[in-house]
Amino acid sequence: MSEKRARSSACRNCRIRKRRCLTNPSDADRSCQLCKQQFIPCSLTRRIGQTRPIACADDQLSPATTSCATASYVPSDDQVLPIPPQPFLGELVDLYFRFIHDGPHTLFHKLTFLSRLAQNLVPSFLLLAMISLSSRFSTNEYFGDDPRPYALAFATAAIELLQKEMMQPSLESVQGYILISQHLGGEGDVRAKHICTGLARLHCQSLRLWDTSGMTLLEQETRRHTYLSVVITGNWSTADMSIAPVISEYPPENLGLLDEEDFLALRKRLPQHGIWTQMAKTINIFREILDIIIILSSGETLASQIHKVGLLANRLDQWERDLPARLKYSLENLTFFQEIGFGKTFLAMHIGYHHYRQLLYFPFLDPRNDNRLASECKKHAMVVSEIASQGGELVYYIIGHILVVSSSIHLHTLLLGGGDVDRARQHLLSNFDMLMKLKRHWPVIDAAGSLVILRSFQNHCRVSSLDSFVLDDWMWKFLMAQSAVLDGNR
Repeated sequence: MSEKRARSSACRNCRIRKRRCLTNPSDADRSCQLCKQQFIPCSLTRRIGQTRPIACADDQLSPATTSCATASYVPSDDQVLPIPPQPFLGELVDLYFRFIHDGPHTLFHKLTFLSRLAQNLVPSFLLLAMISLSSRFSTNEYFGDDPRPYALAFATAAIELLQKEMMQPSLESVQGYILISQHLGGEGDVRAKHICTGLARLHCQSLRLWDTSGMTLLEQETRRHTYLSVVITGNWSTADMSIAPVISEYPPENLGLLDEEDFLALRKRLPQHGIWTQMAKTINIFREILDIIIILSSGETLASQIHKVGLLANRLDQWERDLPARLKYSLENLTFFQEIGFGKTFLAMHIGYHHYRQLLYFPFLDPRNDNRLASECKKHAMVVSEIASQGGELVYYIIGHILVVSSSIHLHTLLLGGGDVDRARQHLLSNFDMLMKLKRHWPVIDAAGSLVILRSFQNHCRVSSLDSFVLDDWMWKFLMAQSAVLDGNR
């Protein structure tokens, strides 16, 4: 005879799925019926003082991962879930490489990672951090109606394990902190995200990841890609915190990365059209654009920064002119990179470039300033919307922030003119549609995040359209913070 447990003492799996938690008093382990049916550990069976491995369902840990995969504490129900069993685990890893990797960051050689996964050689903290991102996109019945609580549990377990790695820097710990920072940013936990990006950088510095002399091609490229990801993530994180980014330890544009397909095949050839190589050249430009926004927010006039704006615009112009023909933005080139598996990376490079330009020119939308460059801002905001609508490949949370900035520029056209009103309206609608899709996966875009901020900005425009584009304290945070949750009332 099954007994129904009180709601407060139901196991975590039943609470997430909003199911009755039924147990059989005669069962020694006290697992509930639902967990038994799904062949997963039930939180009701945990006891204080036990040591619980966090590993695949068959609990077969290789010697290479045992040291970093065992928790000597007992997590509470809300802290941890085991790594899902195969083949479902493989599905989650595939989702990560499909939707996340080579978009906001580049950390792994895919085939090597999959090989290590098959041999059970991937540290548990790294695997948990990875699936905390990819599980958001899963439609597998394992997660029931909503995978996001599971994503949170995976990340919590990864963070607990990473705490043990804090004083033991490794390439994997750097990668783990980067992955967790992406999770935290998507949750809107900006301070925790900044701490994790800081730890990634400290570990990176202690390992000198940019120094690859005497290493194999695989080791060289993986370290270089991870170092580049640390620099990129650090710049976005300091923007979130409204502080100026720091200068990189080693110039990222000098890394000498292989082209994407050559890295995948582990063959050394002269670079021809490396996407990450080109993106590395814009990192310092982005940092200097953020510096200008911070300076303007402190009360400096745009006139005092106009020379810097011109210099940065020239550098961005030169960057675009110097792009290899294969990397110019066109549907033909997009198709080429989609066919070799790097369409997302190609789009990420171009949407980043146009986002930098819409940020650079945004102050010219303020009616108090010379608005001769406002049309440039609007032109790049249009391209941002066009790129984001290409096939739904850009689905990481930072895209939500980029689209919110683009949407605010389209609102300027609708309210104050100075551009193609019909196209602005069309792109505003497409941006909103994309944001609605992104909010399914990223709480920072839902709740009090990007959508609320955009609605707040829109309402302010209706009340006072002329004042809405003044670069006040709220507005410059609006431009810089992609993870921070701003006060909806300006």
